[in-house]
Amino acid sequence: MAQTNHLRRRWDGSKSSSVEAYITFKASQNAVKTLLPDVFTFQEPTKDAFMTLAPKELANLEWLGGRGYRLYSLYIHGVRYAAADGTTYNGTYIPVLWEDLADPIISGREELGYPKLFADLDITQTVTSYDAKASWKGTTFSTFKLNGLREIREESPWRLAPKEAGIDDGTLLYRYVPAVGQPGTADAEYPVFIPAAEEAKRQAVTLLRRFSAPPTQSIFSWHQGDSRLLPTLHHIVQQIGHIRPLEIVAAGVVEKKGMGDLSSARRIDKGAAVSKL
Repeated sequence: MAQTNHLRRRWDGSKSSSVEAYITFKASQNAVKTLLPDVFTFQEPTKDAFMTLAPKELANLEWLGGRGYRLYSLYIHGVRYAAADGTTYNGTYIPVLWEDLADPIISGREELGYPKLFADLDITQTVTSYDAKASWKGTTFSTFKLNGLREIREESPWRLAPKEAGIDDGTLLYRYVPAVGQPGTADAEYPVFIPAAEEAKRQAVTLLRRFSAPPTQSIFSWHQGDSRLLPTLHHIVQQIGHIRPLEIVAAGVVEKKGMGDLSSARRIDKGAAVSKL
């Protein structure tokens, strides 16, 4: 998202809302680490990795004139980055996410370093079910389905990353900007950290409702296309599709009011690797 308008005034996210579905699962750490740039490590190298696939719909965004858009994000939890000065950053790494609108894709990549790509995203939700589909020019490459949703009424704080995954202090990204006319050379490449505590200070976010789904009724899949059907995405989808879920640990839907502007995002060190995607 754009952090400020053309007058450098920060956007007001208090009236924005979101509905996010999620399936969190265990996977082989050896398989998942193929998505990690070499500068990142797992907090617990001997455990299974935890990942989440999460479709999301945003609404009433001031910076889009009250409009919204959809996302389809992949998260790797329990990741660590150790900076040259000895500082350690622990959180959730995003290897890739898809959005269905150019404006947030461009601003998110250029201002924040998010690894955003375009996709057509279809979402259908009922009282007890949630369905999402990601496609490109008519070719579906991922589907997501929850059934048996039931509302959970509890006051305890909720975070996307499961406690078993490790410390989750914020979001980790890896920014890579290729040099013009120099294939394989970067103009810039470095890790980025968005601290959750700082984002919480900038804009209050209220959990309105939360629903859970039984693991046995929570399903996602990747449909591998070739260079003709998915000319710019096939290699990404194939690599993700090779990661097999070992166990579904949580699934559901959360509805929230309020959204931060991600203005706490910051470069944390000079990197020495490139994204595996």
